Amino acid sequence: MNEIASDILPVLQALLSGFVATIIFYWLSDTAKPNQFERVIQALICTGVIKLLVDGLEWLFCFFGRWYSLGQWTDNIGTTWSILMAVTIGLALAFLTQHDVLYRIARRLGFTSKASVGEWRYAFGKYPDRGIVLNMRDGRRLMGYPLAWPAEPVGGHFLMEFPSWLVDDEIMVSHGISHLLIPNSEVQWVEFLESQET
Repeated sequence: MNEIASDILPVLQALLSGFVATIIFYWLSDTAKPNQFERVIQALICTGVIKLLVDGLEWLFCFFGRWYSLGQWTDNIGTTWSILMAVTIGLALAFLTQHDVLYRIARRLGFTSKASVGEWRYAFGKYPDRGIVLNMRDGRRLMGYPLAWPAEPVGGHFLMEFPSWLVDDEIMVSHGISHLLIPNSEVQWVEFLESQET
């Protein structure tokens, strides 16, 4: 048993950084999680990238160590840098995905027409300051400002601020109600209103 543990422990330690990066990314981003096999492959790729970066840092520190030394490079220092790189990469990927940075560049260059967060999230993220009209399955219409919306087109709820019902294209203000929570299962489609001056 001790032999198996001693063989597996270095492998797990080597792969830890890639798994940390992907765990942080999926915790923070609204990206749909792939199946377990794909997540393992992504973690292995992240491990390879992090290993290259840490090896580059080791070379850089050793190079500048000829003139000024901070100490000797050890396995513990390499592991610490790996974990720091994993956390940084996980946070950076989550930020870039949330703000559609990489896909925006790819769209401008003509590589893709997709958004990093899917069409549903992209539409709400692109117009965060606009009012919307929720068209219900039973024909009712609710106008307001979405403070929160579901991450996917199915499931979840809309949190509407300043909700007003539209009846025959007349606005029926809901006095005394500042927010309304509407289940997404009741919504058939969403209309985005033109931008209004404050």
